[in-house]
Amino acid sequence: MTRYLLAATALATALAAIASPAVARDRSAYFGLEVGALFVKDTDVGLDDDDMFDDDFHIDHKLGVDGDMIAGYDFGMFRAEAELGYKRSEHDEYDLGSGAFDADGRSSVYSLTLNAMVDLGPDEGFQFTAGAGAGLAQVIHVLEDDDDALKIKDRGFAWQLIAGVRAPVSQYFDVGAKYRYFDAGNVSDRDEGIRLDSDYKSHSLLISLIHNFNVPEPPVPPAPVLAAPPRPPAPPATQTCPDGSVILATDVCPMPPPPPPPPLPGPVRG
Repeated sequence: MTRYLLAATALATALAAIASPAVARDRSAYFGLEVGALFVKDTDVGLDDDDMFDDDFHIDHKLGVDGDMIAGYDFGMFRAEAELGYKRSEHDEYDLGSGAFDADGRSSVYSLTLNAMVDLGPDEGFQFTAGAGAGLAQVIHVLEDDDDALKIKDRGFAWQLIAGVRAPVSQYFDVGAKYRYFDAGNVSDRDEGIRLDSDYKSHSLLISLIHNFNVPEPPVPPAPVLAAPPRPPAPPATQTCPDGSVILATDVCPMPPPPPPPPLPGPVRG
Protein backbone atom coordinates (compact mmCIF):
# COMPACT_ATOMS: atom_id res chain seq x y z
CA MET A 1 0.00 0.00 0.00
CA THR A 2 2.86 2.37 0.84
CA ARG A 3 4.48 2.13 -2.59
CA TYR A 4 1.14 2.90 -4.29
CA LEU A 5 0.68 5.98 -2.11
CA LEU A 6 4.23 7.17 -2.79
CA ALA A 7 3.70 6.74 -6.53
CA ALA A 8 0.47 8.76 -6.39
CA THR A 9 2.18 11.50 -4.38
CA ALA A 10 5.08 11.73 -6.84
CA LEU A 11 2.67 11.97 -9.77
CA ALA A 12 0.62 14.72 -8.17
CA THR A 13 3.76 16.64 -7.21
CA ALA A 14 4.71 16.76 -10.87
CA LEU A 15 1.23 17.97 -11.78
CA ALA A 16 1.31 20.61 -9.07
CA ALA A 17 4.60 21.96 -10.38
CA ILE A 18 2.74 23.39 -13.38
CA ALA A 19 -0.25 24.60 -11.36
CA SER A 20 -1.03 28.28 -10.95
CA PRO A 21 -2.72 29.87 -7.93
CA ALA A 22 -6.52 29.91 -7.89
CA VAL A 23 -9.22 31.17 -5.60
CA ALA A 24 -10.49 29.16 -2.66
CA ARG A 25 -12.69 26.10 -3.24
CA ASP A 26 -14.43 26.41 0.13
CA ARG A 27 -18.24 26.40 0.13
CA SER A 28 -18.33 25.04 -3.41
CA ALA A 29 -19.92 22.09 -5.18
CA TYR A 30 -17.66 20.11 -7.52
CA PHE A 31 -17.67 17.37 -10.16
CA GLY A 32 -14.76 15.19 -11.24
CA LEU A 33 -13.56 12.41 -13.52
CA GLU A 34 -10.86 9.94 -12.50
CA VAL A 35 -9.09 7.15 -14.37
CA GLY A 36 -6.04 5.00 -13.77
CA ALA A 37 -4.39 1.64 -13.28
CA LEU A 38 -6.06 -1.20 -11.37
CA PHE A 39 -4.16 -3.89 -9.44
CA VAL A 40 -6.50 -6.70 -8.33
CA LYS A 41 -5.26 -9.01 -5.60
CA ASP A 42 -5.19 -12.72 -6.38
CA THR A 43 -8.72 -14.00 -5.91
CA ASP A 44 -9.34 -17.32 -4.16
CA VAL A 45 -12.31 -19.28 -5.49
CA GLY A 46 -13.88 -22.07 -3.51
CA LEU A 47 -16.03 -24.79 -5.12
CA ASP A 48 -18.45 -27.19 -3.49
CA ASP A 49 -18.27 -29.67 -6.39
CA ASP A 50 -15.09 -31.74 -6.08
CA ASP A 51 -15.98 -33.70 -9.22
CA MET A 52 -15.10 -30.67 -11.34
CA PHE A 53 -11.80 -29.67 -9.77
CA ASP A 54 -9.47 -31.57 -7.48
CA ASP A 55 -9.03 -28.52 -5.31
CA ASP A 56 -10.02 -24.90 -4.94
CA PHE A 57 -8.07 -22.46 -7.08
CA HIS A 58 -7.19 -18.81 -7.34
CA ILE A 59 -7.18 -16.23 -10.13
CA ASP A 60 -4.18 -14.12 -11.12
CA HIS A 61 -5.24 -10.83 -12.69
CA LYS A 62 -3.59 -8.72 -15.34
CA LEU A 63 -3.23 -4.96 -14.97
CA GLY A 64 -6.72 -3.47 -15.28
CA VAL A 65 -8.41 -0.11 -15.56
CA ASP A 66 -10.32 1.83 -12.89
CA GLY A 67 -12.51 4.86 -13.57
CA ASP A 68 -15.12 6.84 -11.70
CA MET A 69 -17.20 9.98 -11.53
CA ILE A 70 -17.45 11.97 -8.32
CA ALA A 71 -19.75 14.79 -7.25
CA GLY A 72 -19.73 16.50 -3.89
CA TYR A 73 -19.52 19.63 -1.80
CA ASP A 74 -16.54 21.26 -0.13
CA PHE A 75 -17.40 22.51 3.35
CA GLY A 76 -13.90 23.84 3.96
CA MET A 77 -11.56 21.35 5.60
CA PHE A 78 -14.10 18.55 5.04
CA ARG A 79 -15.75 17.27 1.87
CA ALA A 80 -18.61 14.85 1.22
CA GLU A 81 -19.00 13.19 -2.16
CA ALA A 82 -20.81 10.44 -4.06
CA GLU A 83 -18.75 8.18 -6.33
CA LEU A 84 -19.91 5.99 -9.23
CA GLY A 85 -17.11 3.62 -10.28
CA TYR A 86 -16.24 0.88 -12.75
CA LYS A 87 -13.30 -1.54 -12.63
CA ARG A 88 -12.24 -4.19 -15.12
CA SER A 89 -9.29 -6.55 -15.38
CA GLU A 90 -8.56 -9.60 -17.50
CA HIS A 91 -7.52 -12.90 -15.92
CA ASP A 92 -3.90 -13.90 -16.42
CA GLU A 93 -3.93 -17.51 -15.21
CA TYR A 94 -5.75 -19.97 -12.98
CA ASP A 95 -3.76 -21.79 -10.33
CA LEU A 96 -5.22 -25.08 -9.14
CA GLY A 97 -2.45 -25.79 -6.66
CA SER A 98 -1.13 -28.67 -8.73
CA GLY A 99 -0.33 -26.32 -11.58
CA ALA A 100 -1.30 -23.13 -13.38
CA PHE A 101 -2.65 -22.58 -16.87
CA ASP A 102 -3.47 -19.55 -18.97
CA ALA A 103 -6.82 -17.94 -18.31
CA ASP A 104 -9.32 -16.29 -20.62
CA GLY A 105 -11.70 -14.74 -18.15
CA ARG A 106 -12.29 -11.31 -16.65
CA SER A 107 -13.47 -9.56 -13.50
CA SER A 108 -15.51 -6.37 -13.37
CA VAL A 109 -17.02 -4.24 -10.61
CA TYR A 110 -19.76 -1.60 -10.58
CA SER A 111 -19.86 0.44 -7.37
CA LEU A 112 -21.67 3.34 -5.75
CA THR A 113 -20.11 4.75 -2.58
CA LEU A 114 -20.34 7.78 -0.34
CA ASN A 115 -16.98 9.24 0.67
CA ALA A 116 -15.96 11.52 3.53
CA MET A 117 -12.73 13.43 2.85
CA VAL A 118 -10.36 15.66 4.82
CA ASP A 119 -8.14 18.25 3.07
CA LEU A 120 -4.85 19.47 4.55
CA GLY A 121 -2.97 22.38 3.06
CA PRO A 122 -3.61 25.85 1.63
CA ASP A 123 -6.79 26.03 -0.37
CA GLU A 124 -5.15 28.04 -3.14
CA GLY A 125 -2.26 25.57 -3.56
CA PHE A 126 -1.00 22.04 -3.07
CA GLN A 127 -3.23 19.92 -0.79
CA PHE A 128 -3.08 16.46 0.74
CA THR A 129 -6.40 14.66 1.01
CA ALA A 130 -7.48 11.47 2.78
CA GLY A 131 -10.73 9.74 3.56
CA ALA A 132 -12.89 6.65 3.45
CA GLY A 133 -16.07 5.51 1.75
CA ALA A 134 -18.74 2.85 1.93
CA GLY A 135 -21.56 1.70 -0.31
CA LEU A 136 -22.71 -1.07 -2.65
CA ALA A 137 -20.79 -3.00 -5.29
CA GLN A 138 -21.66 -5.63 -7.88
CA VAL A 139 -18.76 -7.98 -8.66
CA ILE A 140 -18.69 -10.27 -11.68
CA HIS A 141 -16.05 -12.98 -12.20
CA VAL A 142 -16.33 -14.74 -15.57
CA LEU A 143 -14.21 -17.93 -15.48
CA GLU A 144 -13.43 -19.35 -18.90
CA ASP A 145 -11.66 -22.58 -19.76
CA ASP A 146 -11.88 -23.47 -23.45
CA ASP A 147 -15.57 -23.44 -24.31
CA ASP A 148 -16.78 -23.84 -20.73
CA ALA A 149 -17.41 -20.78 -18.59
CA LEU A 150 -18.50 -20.21 -15.04
CA LYS A 151 -19.80 -16.90 -13.76
CA ILE A 152 -19.72 -15.57 -10.21
CA LYS A 153 -22.01 -12.57 -9.81
CA ASP A 154 -22.91 -11.00 -6.50
CA ARG A 155 -23.63 -7.63 -4.97
CA GLY A 156 -23.22 -6.38 -1.45
CA PHE A 157 -21.47 -4.00 0.92
CA ALA A 158 -18.13 -2.50 -0.13
CA TRP A 159 -15.73 -0.05 1.50
CA GLN A 160 -12.59 1.82 0.51
CA LEU A 161 -9.71 3.95 1.79
CA ILE A 162 -8.45 6.95 -0.19
CA ALA A 163 -5.34 9.14 -0.07
CA GLY A 164 -4.06 11.63 -2.57
CA VAL A 165 -2.96 15.10 -3.51
CA ARG A 166 -4.42 17.86 -5.66
CA ALA A 167 -3.62 21.38 -6.84
CA PRO A 168 -5.51 24.11 -8.73
CA VAL A 169 -4.62 24.87 -12.35
CA SER A 170 -7.21 27.59 -13.01
CA GLN A 171 -10.12 29.46 -11.47
CA TYR A 172 -12.38 26.40 -11.71
CA PHE A 173 -10.22 23.28 -12.27
CA ASP A 174 -8.02 21.10 -10.07
CA VAL A 175 -5.77 18.21 -11.05
CA GLY A 176 -4.73 15.46 -8.68
CA ALA A 177 -3.53 11.93 -8.09
CA LYS A 178 -5.22 9.41 -5.84
CA TYR A 179 -4.51 6.02 -4.29
CA ARG A 180 -7.53 3.81 -3.48
CA TYR A 181 -7.83 0.52 -1.64
CA PHE A 182 -11.15 -1.16 -2.45
CA ASP A 183 -12.73 -4.16 -0.70
CA ALA A 184 -15.99 -5.71 -1.90
CA GLY A 185 -15.89 -8.50 0.67
CA ASN A 186 -17.23 -11.98 -0.02
CA VAL A 187 -18.59 -12.76 -3.49
CA SER A 188 -20.60 -15.95 -3.91
CA ASP A 189 -22.92 -17.42 -6.52
CA ARG A 190 -24.31 -20.68 -7.86
CA ASP A 191 -23.81 -21.62 -11.51
CA GLU A 192 -25.11 -24.89 -12.97
CA GLY A 193 -25.45 -26.39 -9.51
CA ILE A 194 -21.93 -25.44 -8.47
CA ARG A 195 -21.47 -23.20 -5.46
CA LEU A 196 -18.64 -20.67 -5.90
CA ASP A 197 -17.23 -18.46 -3.16
CA SER A 198 -14.63 -15.76 -3.72
CA ASP A 199 -13.75 -12.20 -2.78
CA TYR A 200 -12.56 -8.98 -4.40
CA LYS A 201 -9.83 -6.60 -3.23
CA SER A 202 -7.88 -4.11 -5.32
CA HIS A 203 -5.45 -1.19 -5.36
CA SER A 204 -5.77 1.74 -7.80
CA LEU A 205 -3.65 4.69 -8.88
CA LEU A 206 -5.82 7.40 -10.43
CA ILE A 207 -5.42 10.78 -12.09
CA SER A 208 -8.19 13.29 -11.30
CA LEU A 209 -9.67 16.29 -13.09
CA ILE A 210 -12.10 18.23 -10.89
CA HIS A 211 -14.34 21.16 -11.79
CA ASN A 212 -15.31 23.51 -8.96
CA PHE A 213 -18.57 25.42 -9.24
CA ASN A 214 -17.40 28.23 -6.98
CA VAL A 215 -18.53 31.76 -7.79
CA PRO A 216 -15.69 34.28 -7.72
CA GLU A 217 -16.12 36.93 -5.07
CA PRO A 218 -16.53 40.43 -6.51
CA PRO A 219 -13.38 42.52 -6.20
CA VAL A 220 -13.27 44.80 -3.19
CA PRO A 221 -13.69 48.41 -4.38
CA PRO A 222 -10.83 50.69 -3.38
CA ALA A 223 -11.44 52.91 -0.42
CA PRO A 224 -12.51 56.40 -1.49
CA VAL A 225 -9.81 59.01 -1.23
CA LEU A 226 -11.11 62.04 0.68
CA ALA A 227 -9.60 65.21 -0.82
CA ALA A 228 -8.67 67.99 1.57
CA PRO A 229 -10.93 71.03 1.26
CA PRO A 230 -9.27 73.87 -0.66
CA ARG A 231 -7.75 76.60 1.40
CA PRO A 232 -9.68 79.91 1.43
CA PRO A 233 -7.97 82.57 -0.64
CA ALA A 234 -5.75 84.92 1.27
CA PRO A 235 -7.29 88.34 1.92
CA PRO A 236 -5.92 91.00 -0.42
CA ALA A 237 -3.34 93.38 0.93
CA THR A 238 -4.71 96.82 1.83
CA GLN A 239 -3.47 100.23 2.76
CA THR A 240 -4.92 103.09 4.79
CA CYS A 241 -4.90 106.42 3.08
CA PRO A 242 -4.26 109.74 4.89
CA ASP A 243 -7.95 110.48 4.78
CA GLY A 244 -8.65 107.29 6.73
CA SER A 245 -10.00 105.26 3.83
CA VAL A 246 -8.79 101.70 3.32
CA ILE A 247 -7.96 100.70 -0.23
CA LEU A 248 -6.08 97.88 -1.97
CA ALA A 249 -2.36 98.05 -1.68
CA THR A 250 -2.12 98.21 -5.46
CA ASP A 251 -4.41 101.26 -5.70
CA VAL A 252 -3.46 104.92 -5.27
CA CYS A 253 -4.86 106.94 -2.44
CA PRO A 254 -7.05 109.83 -3.54
CA MET A 255 -5.51 113.25 -3.65
CA PRO A 256 -6.28 115.29 -0.53
CA PRO A 257 -8.75 118.12 -1.10
CA PRO A 258 -7.19 121.51 -1.74
CA PRO A 259 -6.88 123.77 1.28
CA PRO A 260 -9.62 126.37 1.72
CA PRO A 261 -8.92 129.85 0.28
CA PRO A 262 -7.64 132.52 2.69
CA PRO A 263 -10.27 134.85 4.16
CA LEU A 264 -11.02 138.08 2.39
CA PRO A 265 -9.60 141.19 4.02
CA GLY A 266 -12.05 143.38 5.98
CA PRO A 267 -13.03 147.02 4.97
CA VAL A 268 -10.58 149.77 5.67
CA ARG A 269 -11.85 152.58 7.89
CA GLY A 270 -10.72 156.12 7.32
